[in-house]
Amino acid sequence: MIAFLEGTLVTGGTEAIVSVGGGVGLDVKLSALSAEALPAPGQPVHLWTHLAVREDNWSLYGFVEAEERAMFRLLISVSGVGPKVAMGMLSRATGRQIAAYLRTGDEKALIGLPGIGKKSAARLVVELGQRVPEAGNQEDMDAAGGSMEGMGSALAVLAAMGLAPAQAEQALLRARQADGEIGQDLEKWVKAALQNL
Repeated sequence: MIAFLEGTLVTGGTEAIVSVGGGVGLDVKLSALSAEALPAPGQPVHLWTHLAVREDNWSLYGFVEAEERAMFRLLISVSGVGPKVAMGMLSRATGRQIAAYLRTGDEKALIGLPGIGKKSAARLVVELGQRVPEAGNQEDMDAAGGSMEGMGSALAVLAAMGLAPAQAEQALLRARQADGEIGQDLEKWVKAALQNL
């Protein structure tokens, strides 16, 4: 998986192109909020990334902040929420704002985001409400960002190992309750989840 990329921004916007050297330019999809935070074309850029692979398409998604990528990965772990919808949500609200909506069960705010209807909002609150940090001070949110990143990545690994999403999620939640200091260490998350099956 491509964790991040560094290079020179060729064109900005939500469909940015980044030259990474060796005559290679990558097409990177960004949320509107991340696109606004990009430097001017010709300047160096660092983006956290997520590679979405389908049978007929490989898409590279970019994020200025690791926290935004963590929220993106949590959102796409929910049935019916694909990368396009997740990016639409992150174009209107920051990862912190979405985390607050999920944690407090604010379905009305979620429905106001692109691609989210009443049923989708309810599903997001049920599936993610307990997996996101408390809407509180900056330190709590920063500390939880690593946890969100680790849980989202571990969920994908466990799914690839053949675990049902609900079973994998419950194991990860038990692991988080047992040790809130796992952070974003993917290997620790997976081991802890397997021990909590």
